[in-house]
Amino acid sequence: MKKSTLIIIATGIAACSIVSCKSKPKNTQADAQKQTTSITEKALKVNDLLAVADQRVNDTIVFQGPVKHTCSHSGRRCFISDPTDETTIRVEVGGNIKSFNRELVNSEIAVTGVLKEQRFSKEYIDKWEKELKEEEAKGEKDEAHCDSEKNSILKMREWMKKNNKDAYVIYYVEGIDYDIVK
Repeated sequence: MKKSTLIIIATGIAACSIVSCKSKPKNTQADAQKQTTSITEKALKVNDLLAVADQRVNDTIVFQGPVKHTCSHSGRRCFISDPTDETTIRVEVGGNIKSFNRELVNSEIAVTGVLKEQRFSKEYIDKWEKELKEEEAKGEKDEAHCDSEKNSILKMREWMKKNNKDAYVIYYVEGIDYDIVK
């Protein structure tokens, strides 16, 4: 009887030690802070990212800045701005990001994601402008909407001319994860 009790105790101790060796230590708040610090150390600012964007398309990048806007209906995108609030990069939900809530507006966040581009060719812009004129002539769109689109088309054409490009490019990020920077 004593021998079987000793075997049971020994087996119990061995099982406990195996389980404790395999259990992962819990992340502490300090660990989370270190992880956020390490992310923000390698994060680019909006303007720095845009300066190298054409070379980083489809790369996983980390950038940070203040949230200027979140889409209030779906929460499926947010816009991170440069310090002047003149330039923004759109971030789409993905990965661990399920939505962006309105409380993020004016918060500084560091985003990890894949940089993507959307190209508007000269032909596409010409077609868009033609369709807009037709819709405007038929009265299908109000004047304010048409003026807004005309202004966008004009800005795209001016940018292409100034930069000697045959397409207007918009860079955006398919989000993977983000952290609020304190």
